[in-house]
Amino acid sequence: MRLYGYILREIFGILLVGLFVFTSILILNRFSKLTELILEKGVSLKDILLLFVYSSPSQLTFSLPMSFLLATVIVLGRLSSENEILALKACGIDLRHLFVPVSFMALLIVGFGLFNTSYLLAKSTDGAELTLLEIMKKSVSFDEKEGIFHDTIPGVVIYVDRIRREEGVLEGILISDKRDPKVPQLILAKRGGIRFDPSTLILHFNLEKGSLHRWEKAKDAYRMFSFENYAFSLNLSSLLNTARLVRKKPFEMSYKELKEKIEKARGAEKEELLFELYKKLSISLSPLPFTLLLVPLGIRRRTGGKFSGLLYGLSLFLLYYILLAFSERIRNA
Repeated sequence: MRLYGYILREIFGILLVGLFVFTSILILNRFSKLTELILEKGVSLKDILLLFVYSSPSQLTFSLPMSFLLATVIVLGRLSSENEILALKACGIDLRHLFVPVSFMALLIVGFGLFNTSYLLAKSTDGAELTLLEIMKKSVSFDEKEGIFHDTIPGVVIYVDRIRREEGVLEGILISDKRDPKVPQLILAKRGGIRFDPSTLILHFNLEKGSLHRWEKAKDAYRMFSFENYAFSLNLSSLLNTARLVRKKPFEMSYKELKEKIEKARGAEKEELLFELYKKLSISLSPLPFTLLLVPLGIRRRTGGKFSGLLYGLSLFLLYYILLAFSERIRNA
């Protein structure tokens, strides 16, 4: 029927707008800690776009049902407020026909949602991890940073006077390490090399012919050591709070990965993983029960137009999210 196509087009248009807005907001909120790196540390546009793309599946898990709920309430509310529902009744059309396009759209979203949580989510998390590691490697790279003070790493300032790129050798190295305020230290080296280990997120310095100057504030003691060779390392997991951003959480695993972990887990860990599995399924399937609720509620709204529909839809999803958070709190109790 033409009615089905009309309603589907209306819902789909608003759904796309809502999906873009909600997903963008969720992504920006999650990666707010990357702001300094993006604005000040010379991260390329390509890396920024990759992070946004890889972050989308985890946010789509929530923004898909949210956008569907919003679009359905707005469309059905507009039909009601503009008396199109009344016109359908006058033409003898059973309002139960409205369930058909809404249910069809809900099934499409459920299908994509299950594919997203079972496959795309896990793959995108791996891709985001690799991209973040590349950003970290670039942020601590000295290829084009000779003769300047390099302060990307919190509490550490590094200066390299000269770089022999063909040999991978740094000359005239200064490292000011104030990560421990009680024992600040200064390292000077004639030359050295640098290596980043992505598996451990550790930056290794192999320094030659230099000295280490350390001030122990508690003892008010100054110590100086000379060295021919000195290995110095920096753990970069604190940089951009990467441990929190990169580590794959249970909700970001595929169903296969979750089931494998559930089989190996015991006690409280197993209960937590089972809860995450059921949570993934419930969120993906949520458009189906939404359909039973939204059609009756939508056609009963007579006033307010699109803006009241927006507020109405957001209120319904907020209630759904509160119930979801409440169930998680009960589990943790």
